[in-house]
Amino acid sequence: MMYILDRLSGCYILLAVLIISLVLSFAHTNTIPLGIASRVTVLAAATDTPEEREHEEENSSMQDRFSRVNPELNKQTVSKPENIEMVSKLSSQSLIQSGSPILGNSSAPITIIEFGDFQCKFCDRFARETEPKINATYIQTGKVNMIFKNFVTHGPDSVTAAMAAQCANDQGKFWNFYELLYQDQGEENSGWANANNLKNLATQIHGLNTQKFNSCLDSAKYKSFVDKDNALAISSGFQGTPTFIIEKSDGSKAETLLGAYPFPSFQAIIDKKLNE
Repeated sequence: MMYILDRLSGCYILLAVLIISLVLSFAHTNTIPLGIASRVTVLAAATDTPEEREHEEENSSMQDRFSRVNPELNKQTVSKPENIEMVSKLSSQSLIQSGSPILGNSSAPITIIEFGDFQCKFCDRFARETEPKINATYIQTGKVNMIFKNFVTHGPDSVTAAMAAQCANDQGKFWNFYELLYQDQGEENSGWANANNLKNLATQIHGLNTQKFNSCLDSAKYKSFVDKDNALAISSGFQGTPTFIIEKSDGSKAETLLGAYPFPSFQAIIDKKLNE
């Protein structure tokens, strides 16, 4: 009897070792479907630091919050393989043509796609601490471009802010507005991102025609655009904000990061892709 138990125990240990080996092997390749890759990244890194653990806890209730803000999108089935493949094949050119704002040279070899919410405190952390380093090191040197997609998860004011940012993009001022929004970020749905405050904020952007901006925002011109961004994010199985796709500019070799990771995390992935 003891012999049999010892054999069974040995089998479980061997099985555990094999599973761990497979996960580690997959996590260091670009052959995992995007949805699986994102989950491996989260499992491997979510508890590395207190900040990352805090981010995991925040995102644990994201889907409930998202369904309250966008109940019509909650009916969709998440994590469909065809949608995951679609996201992983998005090229910078196709995103630009669809109206998504871009920072940097459109022909840069590497593209970072940020799915974010202007009321998300982790998006704010990324915009303040990590994006400036990525910008200085890679975007200004022509190696990387960055594209923004909306994933509004924090309430109705997030939808208004997303529409306002896209109105600023009409005049080539999206990234100026992006920076101002995070500099001015207040408590979630406290009114800091309502239409009147966003209009006042827009007056700080040099060269922005505020009359055109206000008219664009009042007309809800970009509501359907924001809804489509949300549909893309939720149907792709994304679990929180910010979520990043880092890929070749043609949409190939996509890897994901869920969370406001520090600059070295992005640097490691970008440098690996530049050297491939």
